[in-house]
Amino acid sequence: MALTVGSMPSSMSMPQTVAQVTKDAQDYEFNALVPLKYWLRTAAALVKQAEVYMREGDDEMTYFLLFRHAHLVLTNLATHPEWRRQAAEAKALERKVAQNLKILDLLKPRINHRHEEYAKAAQARQRGREEDAEKRKSLQSSFSQEQERVHGANTPQQLKGQENADLAARLAGQEFSKRGPSRQSYPTASSQQPSQDDLASRMQAIRNRVELPNVMSFTDAGSQAQERLVHTGYSYPSVPVTHKAQLRPQDTPQRPPLQTNPARPPVLPPKPIQSQSTSSGGHSRPNKLSAPAVPSKTEAEPAYSFAPGAYLENGTPLRTVFLPPTLRTTFLRLAYQNTLKNLETCGFLAGTLRANALFVSALIVPAQTATSDTCEMTDESDLFDYVDQHELMILGWIHTHPTQTCFMSSRDLHTHSGYQMMLAESIAIVCAPSKGDTSHGGDWGVYRLTDPPGKMAILQCDKPGIFHPHDVDNIYTDAMRPGHVMEISGMDFEIVDLRHSE
Repeated sequence: MALTVGSMPSSMSMPQTVAQVTKDAQDYEFNALVPLKYWLRTAAALVKQAEVYMREGDDEMTYFLLFRHAHLVLTNLATHPEWRRQAAEAKALERKVAQNLKILDLLKPRINHRHEEYAKAAQARQRGREEDAEKRKSLQSSFSQEQERVHGANTPQQLKGQENADLAARLAGQEFSKRGPSRQSYPTASSQQPSQDDLASRMQAIRNRVELPNVMSFTDAGSQAQERLVHTGYSYPSVPVTHKAQLRPQDTPQRPPLQTNPARPPVLPPKPIQSQSTSSGGHSRPNKLSAPAVPSKTEAEPAYSFAPGAYLENGTPLRTVFLPPTLRTTFLRLAYQNTLKNLETCGFLAGTLRANALFVSALIVPAQTATSDTCEMTDESDLFDYVDQHELMILGWIHTHPTQTCFMSSRDLHTHSGYQMMLAESIAIVCAPSKGDTSHGGDWGVYRLTDPPGKMAILQCDKPGIFHPHDVDNIYTDAMRPGHVMEISGMDFEIVDLRHSE
């Protein structure tokens, strides 16, 4: 099964050999027509994730990610038509691969030894089954102890996110505290949140602007956009909006049958938005390819990890994304002035990887220009400089539809395809503050492209225009119920507003 470079293997709960891990690591999609900058960010994300798994003592996932990085750079990126024009970046990546190959050499015997010990324990269990009941019982007990020693000590317990929200909140707090005093904290305490009356009045003002054009008329651009939508004769699928993200036990995702889908080059997504730091004039890009030290086996290893929150339609697991429940209403406050002017606002969700789960801990609002239908970053490098400097990952994005309903437009779909290509768990949050329950921020939803058929349909699409139909049904889906995204109370996050002051 071909995988997106940023996605994880289906399962590593059973010890594998190095040969098996290596085979899985080489099984991904690559297309040389995708701009090199997206592959370079994907390569950096692989190393960043490998460093986390290495610190947590997960040898197999570390090996998988570092080998995939090496294979991507040496086998595929070296053949990319833009590779020779990026000589400095190419040399840095090749040096990083050389460092990682030394790490792989150290991990290789540990991985194989673990597999061999587990195989021996499995053989002992089989022998026990062939003996009489008393011996079998004794050997089974012995095997369980041996398995716990050899396998259990190295394989974290798989936890379901919806059943361990308190643990997830504690881990989120630990990760947030690591960011240091320089960050701008925005905790979930009610004292720092807008009151319900304040939020309701703001949302009602927006709704009045939409529903009472005689009192507060739209801009010409907004009216033309609505007219286009009315007369196009097509509509995108409506996915039920989500207001609560706690999964119920019966909503536990079931892994679907595997499917395949051919790959073709994606359309270049719109530039993401970036900006300047509110605390300093600029950022120097850190060396994101520095080699991490391999932890010894005497270091404490995690006793647990989070199980997949859901699966792609092709069977690939999706790690759980934990989301602060107040992030959306906070973003709407930042977007309020734009919303009154019928202008879209865009932000990015950044966070960290911990215990095989992704934690959103920062809302970054980049420098941007906007219309009633679009939002464009004006300085992409600032966003990624900030993310790299603070050792964060881009986990998704959030934007408003000031007067429209909650759905993914064709422009949104093309934008999101670039992020989901780099990280399979990437999400898009759409807010429609003038629709639905305006006293609680209006309608909203958390979405991802289906894979298949949605992701490849969008990547292969070359139709012009901001709004255009696609010939494939089921292009995107809800990512919350059921899905891999969960809101959990008690999560702190920071606001990084990189927009230039007027």
